[in-house]
Amino acid sequence: MGIVKYIELLRKNPQTMKRVFIAWIIFVLLFDIVQSRAEAHFIIDKIYIFWSIFGALGCFLLIKAAKGLAHLILGKDEGYYG
Repeated sequence: MGIVKYIELLRKNPQTMKRVFIAWIIFVLLFDIVQSRAEAHFIIDKIYIFWSIFGALGCFLLIKAAKGLAHLILGKDEGYYG
């Protein structure tokens, strides 16, 4: 039941939620930097923070594509219902 209190706290304080997400992103990036690259199978695996940036950009593009498709397919004209 403790997690519900944290979720309510974050919903009431969006600035705190923003700080938590930024801290999480910094943690992931730092973990990616200090991770060993000795057993990289591909050249691209040796580039620092590549997969973090790739994942963030992929997520952003998927959100934009889904939103665009939703407006295109689900969107109705202003006088459609009336």
